[in-house]
Amino acid sequence: MQNVIYNNFSEDDLKMSYWYVTHRVLIRKIILLSMAIVAGGLLLFGIAGILKYYVLDRGRNLALETEISQSKLDYTLLSELNRPSDLAILSTKVLNSGEGIYDIVSEVSNPNAQWMVESFDYYFIYGEEKTPLKTDFILPGQQKYVLYLGLETASRLGSDDLILENIKWKKVADYQSLAEKILLFDFQNERILPASTSGLSEQADVSRVSFDVLNESTYNFWEPRFVILMYRQNNLAGIAQTNLNGLAPGERKTETINLFQSLSGVNRIEISPDMNILDPSVFKGFGYEPGELK
Repeated sequence: MQNVIYNNFSEDDLKMSYWYVTHRVLIRKIILLSMAIVAGGLLLFGIAGILKYYVLDRGRNLALETEISQSKLDYTLLSELNRPSDLAILSTKVLNSGEGIYDIVSEVSNPNAQWMVESFDYYFIYGEEKTPLKTDFILPGQQKYVLYLGLETASRLGSDDLILENIKWKKVADYQSLAEKILLFDFQNERILPASTSGLSEQADVSRVSFDVLNESTYNFWEPRFVILMYRQNNLAGIAQTNLNGLAPGERKTETINLFQSLSGVNRIEISPDMNILDPSVFKGFGYEPGELK
């Protein structure tokens, strides 16, 4: 049987094929030449760039490298950020708590959120005299009342100067979250009995202040200290401190304080804890002695 081969090439396809076969050597030379021209152009561009960087722009590049290599940190600013801001004395008041007896009160603010004052010494100057030296602490961000109670003097006192010395700073981390877990006290049933109604003494002015305190935290305290501020309208009329004999988690205690002064007109009291919760000796653990933490 005779083999018959069919194809679909047109006359134009055959002419194109013939042209390619005839000129393929020339086409190859043209492609190679084009590639050589492109490669040569890229090589020249690279050489020009290198010459420009290392020769023409050498001075400017060296200056830029020197500037980049120099530290941009402001060590003076960093040093200031890592040092606490000074304590601020907001106000000082002298309260007459009896004949020739005065309570001196200053409000001191610690503006630092991550720095506490572990201890500082202080005294008040009045006239040409000064009170005995006392020591206290201030927690981060705290506005604290610094006190000297029961100063006996025949001099008439005005607004006196507070002197702070030997301030010892300590950096602490995340104090606020710690305080929110520990300082959970609920104060209730605040009562004031001025001297005229307390019935404690007919010869002297003796007033009585009492309140209930509930420890809502899970922490057990040895001797928690509280500061009691007594107001006549919006004016501070008296101040006192008291230490409880222990306060366990969930425990409620009633505290009563007798003050040898008249509190007539006092219609409001504020109570706040005043204890160094960053000191382990404040807390009591099962089977431990004072000063030890469970």
